[in-house]
Amino acid sequence: MITIAQAIPMPPVPLEPIYFEPPVEKATDQLYQQSCVQLDNAIRYLQPYRYTYKPSFHDDGANQIAASLIVLDSVPVVHGLFALAYLGYSGLVEEKEERRMLEVDQKIAVLQQVKAEKHCFE
Repeated sequence: MITIAQAIPMPPVPLEPIYFEPPVEKATDQLYQQSCVQLDNAIRYLQPYRYTYKPSFHDDGANQIAASLIVLDSVPVVHGLFALAYLGYSGLVEEKEERRMLEVDQKIAVLQQVKAEKHCFE
């Protein structure tokens, strides 16, 4: 009995991380041309957007209802699929909100860096 051993080609495996990498904000010439007061006003305008006004996943009442429906649903056709879909949607919305806040934080950091380089309000 002759056996032929051949290597099975492996599918390409990505070596880079699969997690979200935030975009890097860079200071533009337009930012350097703004006055210190304009930079300060831009930072003040962005401050309310640094925070989320969405309740956290466990504090959201709709998520609690969806989890209860998954456990207690007795309809044989549905089996809590709508509740599972809502929980997935809620998780996606929370991820989008975190990315939005991160982007605003980076914009504020760039504005503060430009203010520091221009020696504003010294």
